[in-house]
Amino acid sequence: MEESEEHEILRRAAGGDQTAFGLIFARYQRLVFSFAYRLVGSSAIAEEISQECFLALLQAAPRFDPARGRLATFAYATVRNLARNHLRRQNPGLEEADEPVVWDTGADELLRKELREVVQRAIAALPLAQREAIVLFEYEELSLAEIAEVLNIDANAVKARLHRARANLKTMLAGYAGQPGDNHR
Repeated sequence: MEESEEHEILRRAAGGDQTAFGLIFARYQRLVFSFAYRLVGSSAIAEEISQECFLALLQAAPRFDPARGRLATFAYATVRNLARNHLRRQNPGLEEADEPVVWDTGADELLRKELREVVQRAIAALPLAQREAIVLFEYEELSLAEIAEVLNIDANAVKARLHRARANLKTMLAGYAGQPGDNHR
């Protein structure tokens, strides 16, 4: 689906066309939910954020300009803002920290956990700005330019956040991995 076609479908969906909304929902539901889930760590909260995101897409349809960016980028940015708002309500000042949340990396605990759970937990412990960057890059597979657009920062700032996130993850996961490797993109 081309961007101009997508914009027309979004416009029709905002006008009440359920088929058009179904097309937009089918295309972006996984993207929206998975990004929200990775940021907040709760499927129930991610579902609420997803619903709010689709409402925001419909409300923004008349103002959405495909020349200024892709609908996917707008969806990511909307989820980001909704997740940040939720996390701020839960823990004011959370995003201000540049250090990861203190996380017990005791060998006994890590040996009992599967790698996937350990990595998810480590990512959840990253400062929000680093978590957003690593999730968008590694899981959502956005380019640096797309991430910069979603986060409303420049590409060099995205690179810096990714570097800090990887360094923090390497430190947090060192006990689990034994000899940490260098798997940077």
